[in-house]
Amino acid sequence: MTAQTEPIRGKVAKVLTNSKVVLNVGKIHEVQIGMSFDILMPGFDEITDPDTGAVLGGVELPKARVRVISADDNLSVAATYRRESVNLGGPENWGLRVRGDLLPMPPLWETRVETFRTREPVISDERAVDYYVATGDPVVQVFEPPETDPYDGDELL
Repeated sequence: MTAQTEPIRGKVAKVLTNSKVVLNVGKIHEVQIGMSFDILMPGFDEITDPDTGAVLGGVELPKARVRVISADDNLSVAATYRRESVNLGGPENWGLRVRGDLLPMPPLWETRVETFRTREPVISDERAVDYYVATGDPVVQVFEPPETDPYDGDELL
């Protein structure tokens, strides 16, 4: 098996949920479970040199990152996987008022899987719609280092 030098490219074939999409690339395109893809904004943002005005190239802007969870010959299903911590409580100085007394409410952290936008935005900015994941959005494989466990078991806590 030869080392892959070019990233696999495809498109979002269907948005399943706010965290899962179907890609139009699969096993025949060498897609494997565990591969990561960036869902990109359509087109490139063209970059010009501020001194010469010459076009330097384009930049692909990612909307979301997904990881392949299943792959068939011609398609694959990918889901968001990055996690974020969300404070559902409050800082120590916030609280609940019970019979006139302010009771402190400590932070209450919850870890959630990242999701992406899938509906038309309410904002009037024409470009804002590009941030929503949609059928036809380009995708490109991301070469990520393998995940490692920070605790290797050699030390006692």
